[in-house]
Amino acid sequence: MSKKKKILIIIFSILLFIISSCLLSLYFLFVHHYKGTEKVDIWHETDEFKIENITTIQKQKDRDFVILNLADIQMCDLEDIFRMPIIYDEISYLVKTSKPDLITLTGDQTWSNENLISLKTIIKWLDGFKIPYAPVFGNHDYGNQKNSSTAELNYCCDLYENSKYCLFKRGPSNLGTLGNYVINIMEDEKVYKTLYMIDAGYEDMITDEQIAWFKWNADGIKQANGGVYSQGMCFMHKPIPEFRTAYMEYLYDSSEVEAITDVHVHYSLYGTEQNGFFEVAKECNVLDIVCGHQHGNNFTIKFQGIRLTFALKTDELGGFYEDKYIYLNGATVFTLNENVNIQNIFVDRNKYKI
Repeated sequence: MSKKKKILIIIFSILLFIISSCLLSLYFLFVHHYKGTEKVDIWHETDEFKIENITTIQKQKDRDFVILNLADIQMCDLEDIFRMPIIYDEISYLVKTSKPDLITLTGDQTWSNENLISLKTIIKWLDGFKIPYAPVFGNHDYGNQKNSSTAELNYCCDLYENSKYCLFKRGPSNLGTLGNYVINIMEDEKVYKTLYMIDAGYEDMITDEQIAWFKWNADGIKQANGGVYSQGMCFMHKPIPEFRTAYMEYLYDSSEVEAITDVHVHYSLYGTEQNGFFEVAKECNVLDIVCGHQHGNNFTIKFQGIRLTFALKTDELGGFYEDKYIYLNGATVFTLNENVNIQNIFVDRNKYKI
C-alpha cells in the first residue's frame, strides 16, 4: 500500500471517528433522555406530621451560620465545555470568600435541554467542597418544555439524592412539582431556623397544593417547637408578585419599605402569579424570601416584615442595562445570628484574583 493511500485511510478514519462521536453526542443530548426513578408519594393535609422526617443540619452554638446562595449558574453541556474551569474558579472564589456552612442554589443550575454533563459536573464540584448544599429547580432545569431536558426531572432528583453532601429530598409527587422539601437548622435540640425549599421553577404559580403543604409543614414544626413558629426562610426560583410591589413602593419613597442592600432593577420583575403565598408565609413567621430568575435584578427590600431578596446571579461577565454596562455577577450571603445580615459578593473577572 502506498504512503499516500495510508495517509488517506488515516484521515478518513479520523473524520469517521469525529463524525461518529458528534452523532453519538447529539443522540444522547437531543434524542435519548434519562428518565430516572419515578417515585409515587401522595401527600394529603390530613397526614400525620413527623418532625423526624425533616432534614436537619446543625448550627454551632454561639456561632454565626452562613448561607451562600448561588443563583442561575445556567451551565450548558455543549456551550460551556470550555468555560467550565472559569465557572468553577468563580464558585471556588465565592466559597473561599464566604466560608459557608450551607450553600443554597435558587434554580437554573443548568441551561435548557442540555443538562446531563453540566449537572453531573456541578454536583461533583459542590461535593468537592464538602459543604452541605440545597438546590431548588428553575425553569431551565426542566428544559425548554417541561421535562424536555436530556436529564429529566426524576433523573435530576436521583443525581441530587445520590450526592454525599446534597440535602435535596424529593417532595410529594402530587404537588405538580418534585422539588419541594424542608430543612431545619438545629441548635442543640432546638429548631433555630427553618428553610422551605419551594419548587417555583417551571409553573407560573405556586399551586394551592404547594401552599397547603408548606403550611402543613410550618404548623407541624410549630407544634414540635413548643407552639411557636420557627423563623423561616423560603428559597425559590421565580419571584412572587410582592417583589414588584415592594420595588414600586421603594421607587415612590414609601415609608412602608426599607432597602437593606443596594437596589438594582434592570429587567422584568415578572415571576409567579398572585395566589396568596406571601400572606401564608407571613402568618407562618417567614422572615426571608429569596429568588433568582431575573439576572438583571438584585436587591433586598423589607416589605411587611419580610425581607425580599433578588439573589445575585452567579457567573455572568456583565451586561448592558439601560445603556450602562453593569457587573451583576457573584453571590448573595446570608449570615444568621440574632438577625439575618445580607450582603452581596460582586465578582468582576477583570479585577479579582483567585
